[in-house]
Order: sequence, then structure tokens, then C-alpha cells
Amino acid sequence: MRTPDEDTWIEQKAAEEDGAFVSAGCITLPVEPISVITSDTLAARLSLSRFVQLARLKLRLTKEQFAGKTKIPLKELVCIEDDDQYTPTLRTVHMLAEFLKVSHVKLLTLAGLAQAKDASFNDAAVKFAAMSEPIRTLSREEQEAFDEFAKFLSAH
Repeated sequence: MRTPDEDTWIEQKAAEEDGAFVSAGCITLPVEPISVITSDTLAARLSLSRFVQLARLKLRLTKEQFAGKTKIPLKELVCIEDDDQYTPTLRTVHMLAEFLKVSHVKLLTLAGLAQAKDASFNDAAVKFAAMSEPIRTLSREEQEAFDEFAKFLSAH
């Protein structure tokens, strides 16, 4: 089901194409489509999730405010930030890229909607995902749980 914002976006894009040749079928992207979910794809999606979350926090916006400013459904923003397995819509990726002033193609790749053509993209995504998590001290409960499970795993 489309939202009113999606209908407006579709109408705007159609108006921009007025007089242009339009055909039915797949959108052509300047990158190769993904056929299988790989570890690179999963790392890229995690990077997208963290990138969107950190961008929102940098702008000091709540999820609701960010969704409003980017014109994407709040439910989809929550899924993007909280579920690194979630694949956003093409429209949502476009709106995020526009708002954050980043490459549409690269954001499509992070979303798992396109495949990177060079390994440096995947390397950068993995590095960002690894570095974007804050370092914190384990709570007492986490430390106890970890120690207990590590003890279990090391028992012969």
C-alpha cells in the first residue's frame, strides 16, 4: 500500500519525465543487480543501518522528525535503523540520498539493491560498520553472562 507521500513523489517524477520515452519494466541501474545475499551484502546493509542512524543523531533529530524531513514512512525508517536485514524501497533510498546529499548509486548498493563493482566499496562499508559501534564497558550482568558462556564454550 502506497502512502500519500509516495503518490506525490511518483507524480513528481512522472511530471519530470513529461515528453520523455517511458517503458514498463525494471528500473535500469548503472550497477549489477544482486542475485544472492552475500556477506558483503549483509555488511553493506549493516553499514546503511548505522549510517542512517548516525546521520539522524548528528542532525539531532528523532526518528519521527527525520522521517518527516526525508519524506519516508516512519515505519520504514525504524526498519532501516533497527533491522540490518531489511531492504528499503527504491523510493526510500532515493529520498535518503537526496536529503543526506550522498550518491544514490552507493546508497542503493548499501541497501542491497545493487552490487558494488569494486572491492574498495565493500571494504569501506565493512570498515565503517566496524568503526561506527561505540566502545562501552559491559554491565555486570553482561560480564557474568559472557564469562559463563565462555566457560561453557571452552569446556572439553
